[in-house]
Amino acid sequence: MTPYRLVPAARLVITVLNGALWRRKPLHAELVRRAHRFGLGNTAVFQGIEGYGADGVIHTSRLLSLSDRLPLLIVATDEEPRIRGFLEALDPGMDLESVVIQQVQTVEFRSPEGEPRP
Repeated sequence: MTPYRLVPAARLVITVLNGALWRRKPLHAELVRRAHRFGLGNTAVFQGIEGYGADGVIHTSRLLSLSDRLPLLIVATDEEPRIRGFLEALDPGMDLESVVIQQVQTVEFRSPEGEPRP
């Protein structure tokens, strides 16, 4: 018996710019709070060092750059219906740069007895 099994899932990747606000609070923090409250399996925020969006403006962390609006990626993984339900619950006025849903497989590790590990 293998010590793991693969489980179909979906990964949600939302890009926002550092400094984007939602009701005077950081937008990325609000998205994490909502994902937690919604009960998504896991969510994390990653800060990019350089990138551009639909506006074509390059945002970078290089020393001579005047931009501090670096990309932030909010990444969540769960079953696809839960990911889609979370997206539908978001406010349309949120300043989201991009939203991507990917089909993935999560790895569920098992104990030597074959039971899923917590």
